[in-house]
Amino acid sequence: MGAILGRIGMVLALVCACLAAPAAAATLDPSCVLSTSDDLSVENVRSDPRWVCDDSFALGSARFNWLRFDGTDRADYRFFAMEARAFDSIKVYRVARDGLIGSKALLPDDVHIDESNGVFVPLPDVGDPQGPVFVRIDGYAKFRDAPRVRLLESVEEFQQSVPKLVFAALLMGLVLAPCILATMLAYALRQAFVAWYALMCSGMALTIAMTSGLAISWLTWNLSVFLAFERLGYVLIVFASCQFARDFIEQEALSAGVRSALRWSGIAILVAGVLNALVVQNPVLFGSAQLVVLAVLIVAFGQALRRGSLWVRYQLAGWSFAMVLVADMALKGVGHGGFLDTDFFIVYYAMVWEILVVATGVTHRVLMLRSDRDRARQLAIEMETLAERDPLTGLLNRRAIDLRFGDLKAEGFTACALLDLDHFKSINDEFGHTTGDEVLVAVGAALAPDDDTVAIRVGGEEFMLLMRGDNIEERAKRRLAAISLRTARDVDLLDRIVTASMGLAQFSDAAAAECSLEDYYMRADVLLYRAKQAGRNKLVAAEVGMHDIGQTAELTKERHVA
Repeated sequence: MGAILGRIGMVLALVCACLAAPAAAATLDPSCVLSTSDDLSVENVRSDPRWVCDDSFALGSARFNWLRFDGTDRADYRFFAMEARAFDSIKVYRVARDGLIGSKALLPDDVHIDESNGVFVPLPDVGDPQGPVFVRIDGYAKFRDAPRVRLLESVEEFQQSVPKLVFAALLMGLVLAPCILATMLAYALRQAFVAWYALMCSGMALTIAMTSGLAISWLTWNLSVFLAFERLGYVLIVFASCQFARDFIEQEALSAGVRSALRWSGIAILVAGVLNALVVQNPVLFGSAQLVVLAVLIVAFGQALRRGSLWVRYQLAGWSFAMVLVADMALKGVGHGGFLDTDFFIVYYAMVWEILVVATGVTHRVLMLRSDRDRARQLAIEMETLAERDPLTGLLNRRAIDLRFGDLKAEGFTACALLDLDHFKSINDEFGHTTGDEVLVAVGAALAPDDDTVAIRVGGEEFMLLMRGDNIEERAKRRLAAISLRTARDVDLLDRIVTASMGLAQFSDAAAAECSLEDYYMRADVLLYRAKQAGRNKLVAAEVGMHDIGQTAELTKERHVA
């Protein structure tokens, strides 16, 4: 957050620098404008009474737009300049003192934008020019505010100043920072709204690059390609905004119909934008698509607010300025003139505001998702622990060993001890189940696992040890002794010593590789039975080799350990 505020501070400082930049050399704005569907010659248009001579200088949506520049004798004007816009042709007429009219024409294919996002036509040489300059622009496509048009002494006067380019570069960095972060978060979190936000920021970066002069400082552009990329940047912003709103706002805050409308209105603006950028110039189609998107967004935001959405508040605050600008642009596209006199620096300020507010909302949502995910992961670990642990003794249960047995064998656990408490039923009968449970807890503590011993409660008063390493019999015997000592210390009501019987099967590596957990259990169970038969409180051990596999009653090298 601090980094974003720091960048905004630099941007504002550059704004001040831009406003303080020195004025350019002499330029001349149009004196009058004539927008008509009639294909008039320059001779006829000179005396046409429909000229509009005020301060608007706005090109209309008619097929032919004429500009008249008076006062051309006040400076040595050499070029007509217009901001890069779509047109069919431009023709410049210059009137000499003796009435001679010279002309020069320009077609879009002849325009190569490399130092300024402008279209330039040299004024024709008519010797001693004293009359006005007329400019005819055919097929101007009015997608947004009218372009800057003027006469210049040199083309350098139309280029962006260095402070403005630096301002645009800083603004682009401000936009790309959340774009890069959102891209990484989209990959990490697998959340669609973060990916849409990254795409929206990418569209902002492309729009800034194309409209500020940064793109032309890197490459030379054909006019049609330049305009296509400029429009595609804007289209990406609007398209991604619809998809972002659909996924960012809480599921319960939008109805299925509104979510579908957001999706398809975004697709509609994408199709209309691509068609206008690459196929046909149709401002009415593009403006209508923008109005549809605005209407759907307003409905969606209203519904989300009524249903108590938190996240829509970030969008309303962050998109407030941008939606006003989009509405103005859409109205201009459909021919209603709009209601703002804007340039792209106002659009840039709207982007700064959007980044400040909506990026904060995205960060808030991501942090909540991360917190929810951490809680869910912790709960899953706890549930898994509960599912694999005996709730009374805390030892692993049979299910846990079933899942891990292959890994345990690979780690060298080739000995299995099965033990059963002696006369445990009498403890429950005489002292009650509460005391019986205390005995089981004490037994679990006596059998506590270590690096070479895994302790399992099989069920009831039966326990299993999986062991590896040296001196296994001696270690198993110590565990039996620990049961008596621990229960005597921890269970106060008992008037007897608690003992256990144990069967211990030690498998050779080859035999262990062929045996399942059930084989381990069966071998140890046979030995446990013999310990019980021998009088209880005994340990009976045996080694199991490959030749013993398949035999359950007879074990070689069986040993009774008192």
